[in-house]
Amino acid sequence: MQKLSKIALYLLLAIGLAGILFVTAKSLINPNGKQARNEQNDKSSQPVLGQLVTLKPRPSRPSAIFLGQDGTEFILEQFEGKVVLLNIWATWCEPCVKEMPSLDALQAQLGGENFVVVAISEDRSAEEALEFYEKNAIQNLTFYRDKDFGLVRELYVKDYPTGLPISVLYDRQGRELARLSGGFDWISEAAITRIEQAISVGAGLAE
Repeated sequence: MQKLSKIALYLLLAIGLAGILFVTAKSLINPNGKQARNEQNDKSSQPVLGQLVTLKPRPSRPSAIFLGQDGTEFILEQFEGKVVLLNIWATWCEPCVKEMPSLDALQAQLGGENFVVVAISEDRSAEEALEFYEKNAIQNLTFYRDKDFGLVRELYVKDYPTGLPISVLYDRQGRELARLSGGFDWISEAAITRIEQAISVGAGLAE
């Protein structure tokens, strides 16, 4: 009987201690309930994968060098005067591979003196990416590859998804209009409308 009384006492003490710890933790983690509401608000304001968003302040255009198929060096500044859709992709990235045909079709449909898709591979081997182009009949996109991952590093924005593919739309002056992390159908009505608007405005959409 005495043994049972001791066990009961220990259980009561344990329950009481657990209650104290719970209340203490709750007061530290969630004082007056404000932190929970802030966390909920933060989540609601986070960028959504697969959605074009305009970031404020507007990130600077990367200045990192990337390479053409023959090793020629390029920078994005060379494309000023055109609306540019920059796309960072890789053959090992499933969403990248899935959206590449739509990027190729977009270049065929809108590419020219006013607009260009600049798709840049992050593959370590140029041969892998070129083989993908050939196997999937990617005929309208000029081949480029990142040099030492400089572009993808410069595109990093704190609190924004960083997984591939990354797509960024620039106006004719090289100012960022919108970006998207994740795969997208680039010949959808929404995509075509947004890009045609950028082309027609010329000076930029995100003033």
